[in-house]
Amino acid sequence: MTAVIKAIGILLLQIIIYYLFGTMFELFCRKKHGVVFKEISGFLVYQVLFQICALPMIKADQTLARLAVLWGVIVITCCIGTAIFCRERIAEDIEMIIKAFFRHKVWFLLMGCFLFAMCYYVSINGEMNDDSTYYIGLINTTLTSGRLYKFNAYTGEQVHSLYLRRALVTFDINTAVACKIYHIHPLVITRITRASLNMILTAGAVYLIGRNLFQEEKDAFWKAGTFTCIALACNFLFDNTIYTSAAFLLHRAYEGKAYAGNMLLLFTIYLCILYIRQRDKWNCIYLILTLWACIAISSSAIMVTGAACGVLLIPVVFEKLIRRIKRDKNYD
Repeated sequence: MTAVIKAIGILLLQIIIYYLFGTMFELFCRKKHGVVFKEISGFLVYQVLFQICALPMIKADQTLARLAVLWGVIVITCCIGTAIFCRERIAEDIEMIIKAFFRHKVWFLLMGCFLFAMCYYVSINGEMNDDSTYYIGLINTTLTSGRLYKFNAYTGEQVHSLYLRRALVTFDINTAVACKIYHIHPLVITRITRASLNMILTAGAVYLIGRNLFQEEKDAFWKAGTFTCIALACNFLFDNTIYTSAAFLLHRAYEGKAYAGNMLLLFTIYLCILYIRQRDKWNCIYLILTLWACIAISSSAIMVTGAACGVLLIPVVFEKLIRRIKRDKNYD
């Protein structure tokens, strides 16, 4: 029970950290966004910065302890700096959340209960197979040996060369660092913290799409919430094979592929919709950030999100090209 409470506490702390990282990146972009958007973008910034920090240390054969210390210093520095330089924006967000809570108490209560039920489900219904045990095994061997990508997750034998596809993915090393810092078992942090985080961020991405869909309508807040609940509940209708994004979300939510097929894919679709509607350069910046984070989270993620970008944005490029050709012909 103590480990479960600790895992939930880590989840809440991580949510706060992601919000601060999202606020920090928002300051860089000089464009305001809502709390949900900053939460997701903060998670992406967190993963990108960790990859930048971890890859040189993996190449230099540094220890897990040194990486944990370095990353802890970076996170603390970024959080304190953001809290100081962005205190007005943070105060505005807190005030907005408080006002929204008292204005829509029932909505927050229902959404809270629904998310709690979904997080509880993915935490206790995790599936263990050869593929999923690799990631937990990688975290375990990293913790046990104190080395980064030096031992085979299945056999424990030493790996003499880095596998490029795995070396660029630092998501599981990040989990090992979290285990080192918080002194928690890999199974607990993956099955509870990482799985629940995926569910929460996926719900946030669906909510953003819903708000964009119902933005001009009355009671858009309630409609977007209903849209989110229905969309997440529909995952149970497609939980029939291990290859659907729904099956990954409901049974292997802690894996990078589960993040790829749900939160990352949905957030990419949301950013593409924003770009199609607004043609804002900052949407391109966030899209690049998302694609970069995909490389750090899962080798499958960049293929999934890249395909989504292609399907949604290539027609836009052709449309602009056709318009330019027509304009040039009319000019002639």
